[in-house]
Amino acid sequence: MMRFGLPLIATGSLAMAAASLYYATYSVRSQWLGRTYWRGRRDTNAVALTFDDGPSPDTERILDVLAAHQVSATFFMVGREVESFPGIAQRVLAEGHEVGNHSYSHPMYLFQRGSKTLDQVRRAQDVIAETIGVTPLLARPPYGVRTPAYFGATRALGLRTVQWDVAGFDWKRITPGQIADNVLRNAHPGSIILLHDGDSAGKQSRKNTVDALPLIIKGLRDRQLPIAPLSQLLPDIYNPAKGKRTDD
Repeated sequence: MMRFGLPLIATGSLAMAAASLYYATYSVRSQWLGRTYWRGRRDTNAVALTFDDGPSPDTERILDVLAAHQVSATFFMVGREVESFPGIAQRVLAEGHEVGNHSYSHPMYLFQRGSKTLDQVRRAQDVIAETIGVTPLLARPPYGVRTPAYFGATRALGLRTVQWDVAGFDWKRITPGQIADNVLRNAHPGSIILLHDGDSAGKQSRKNTVDALPLIIKGLRDRQLPIAPLSQLLPDIYNPAKGKRTDD
């Protein structure tokens, strides 16, 4: 009996360890490795729109839609893309939107050495600050994957991690209507909504996200869910100045 019991116990322990590792690193709500904000205050009806992987040429079209509807959003920027499109990054800030750190080149932190992870986060901070004049206070890791090294880097740089509780799944090949439906079916007071204004692989247009955005804005307003800056949903960690100015 013991001869068969020990391997079974070992196998079960490995499975539990693997499941725990997956939850700790991949689950957007996990707090195991470090403090993560995945939704905002629930004492307000407001929700926040966030965009990842830009800036890109599609960011300009998204900015046009946001301006037409007088909506503020938060853009988690990739440092390499900021270098490629500095004028668009500057426009994001100039039009009153908030900016966060989304790494320098969008790697999977799970497969990196700690020093490389720190370099990714720090390099993105430097590029964003040099380009737009504001140092981000918020970070979102690529793919939402966090590791001990990632949290070590964000603590060293004074960054807080913000994930999401609603996704448009606009990285899939789906229609604008489907993207909007994914958001509207799941949005609640305090929701942090994930969309994309760029593609880290440089292979996919965000045209469908652009076309979905007016549907999302109208649908949220029809449901009495006003769209607010992320800073208003997370007042305890982020001030309305949208970041720390480099000339302060």
